[in-house]
Amino acid sequence: GDPGDLERAILALRACGRPARDARGRDLARALLGRRHRDGSWAGLVNQTAFGIFALRSAGAGSRDRAVRAAGAFVARQQNRDGGFSFARRGTASGIDDTAGALQALVAAGRGRTRAARRALSYLTRRQRPDGGFPLNPGRASNAQSTAFAVQAFVAAGHNPDRVRRRGSRSAMAYLRSLVGGDGSVRYSRTSAQTPVWVTAQALTALSRRPFPAAAHAAR
Repeated sequence: GDPGDLERAILALRACGRPARDARGRDLARALLGRRHRDGSWAGLVNQTAFGIFALRSAGAGSRDRAVRAAGAFVARQQNRDGGFSFARRGTASGIDDTAGALQALVAAGRGRTRAARRALSYLTRRQRPDGGFPLNPGRASNAQSTAFAVQAFVAAGHNPDRVRRRGSRSAMAYLRSLVGGDGSVRYSRTSAQTPVWVTAQALTALSRRPFPAAAHAAR
């Protein structure tokens, strides 16, 4: 019943080419809409609202859908002064993952050419590390998952991630490829191989240059 669970279930079903509006007789998109707040958000959080946009778009809603537009407006209002976004809402510290998610949501909600989207893109590009990767929070070491989110955001905004090289750094794609091991798994970072299934799954979306919401594919 949690909005985040519904959102990710919808995305997973649609990525496999399965219906989200008839999941064993249950309309997950309708259930998600039923948990939307009056301000257009889900749970009053940037993260859940961004994924709400992805879920509705993947379930068939257009960028002009009322719920999608209201959610996009909510996300835009939560932008911090530095151009970034937090997991929660305006006034809490910006992070790379949540800014990348918010930028993808703005694009999906038809706000890809707005000032908010441009500022979010600038926030991300300024946080690239010399190794080409991106950290979870500014100033920390690069990791595969934050880099994957950033790559997805660049692609969504129409930028080639191979050409994002701050002050002569290597590209974010090159950083991700450097973490791929002989068994196909992707390391979390240079110093950690934690949660390899989760990290590899998230890196795959970036390596295949696919932002959210993921397009539906035929079930296999």
